[in-house]
Amino acid sequence: MHIKRTVSSIFGKGEDEEAPDALTLIKNDHREVDELFAKALDEETPSAQRRSVVAKIVQALTVHAQMEEAIFYPALRKAGGKDERDSVLEAAEEHGVVKDLIAKIVAIRGRDETLNAKVTVLKELVTHHVKEEESEIFDEAKHALGQDRLKPLGAEMQRFKERAMRRKAGPNTASAPRKGAAKKSTG
Repeated sequence: MHIKRTVSSIFGKGEDEEAPDALTLIKNDHREVDELFAKALDEETPSAQRRSVVAKIVQALTVHAQMEEAIFYPALRKAGGKDERDSVLEAAEEHGVVKDLIAKIVAIRGRDETLNAKVTVLKELVTHHVKEEESEIFDEAKHALGQDRLKPLGAEMQRFKERAMRRKAGPNTASAPRKGAAKKSTG
């Protein structure tokens, strides 16, 4: 790891300087998933392509939730007080509901007329979660953690995300969701 950091510092910015702060990273993930939802729910998107986009949504949301639960939420909970603890607990519960719906989407086989309905509900759940997170939790994080902690936290989260995406990359990455994939990726 030190070699990578040394090479990065010689040929460009260091690892931590390249990564956005934690809140920017989270917000960027939110925008990316929002774009994927728009494509998945567009009636003009062919069915096979829609399945591929849904698989990308599942992967992005799974990695994002793991990243927040492993790094961001514990840091906020530790630095904050009762309000931050309550916000983190609520956000984790919302993640649980999203994971349950993702498992149902992943389990779909063949033609299933409920896929679009499930993806629409997933989008609504995620939109609600994003709205609360970007207003309440972001404000709490700015106050409890401060920019001095948000920057290195963002770098840590970026590394986590990159490792998780590499682990999930493979021949089936862009294919339709597979049964059992959600269980493996949410735990």
